[in-house]
Amino acid sequence: MRSITCLCDKSFDAEVPESVDLDADPGLLVRLSEGEFMAFTCPHCGAKLKPEFAVRVKGSALPRDVWVVPELERLEFYAGKADLPAACEVLVGYPELFERARLLRDGIDPESAEILKFYLLGRAEEANPEAELSVFYAGKEPGRLVYHLYGAREGETGVLKVPEETFRGIATDKKRKMGEETFRDIFKGPYRSVRALEALAEEE
Repeated sequence: MRSITCLCDKSFDAEVPESVDLDADPGLLVRLSEGEFMAFTCPHCGAKLKPEFAVRVKGSALPRDVWVVPELERLEFYAGKADLPAACEVLVGYPELFERARLLRDGIDPESAEILKFYLLGRAEEANPEAELSVFYAGKEPGRLVYHLYGAREGETGVLKVPEETFRGIATDKKRKMGEETFRDIFKGPYRSVRALEALAEEE
């Protein structure tokens, strides 16, 4: 049991699993893809809460278990102070977990998707040099992959649509790309994300 404090300042206890298994819970992938995970209702005011707790995600469809670090612990993780289990891939924040679920649902290679995200972010940063931007895979439509861009305009979500042919080209060239310096930095550790570059910047 974990204690959760609502915005109404009241606290309540809730069952919070330390690990979840995609094979044992067939509906879990759908809930993750839709962002419905660890959702709790405050018994005092009825508010719906989505706090983030560290959790291990297992499943035969994953190359290895995924350990999710709460977003509030990102800087602690960058500083090497987070307590991480061995042999797990790391994601930071539930939005990254939900994105991974959508990639898994749609049969999209996560590494190729991350390479594409690097280019999409670079282009967005050129147009918005002062903004704090983030990009997440959102899903597929006929012939295109859809990404969502956050931070370019306050309160708005940008929609980026990439032809599947472009993505296939990246996937075909993935091995060579991953040998380039920037992509080596992205994929060399347990946190295989474009945001791993932030961790390197913290070290400098």
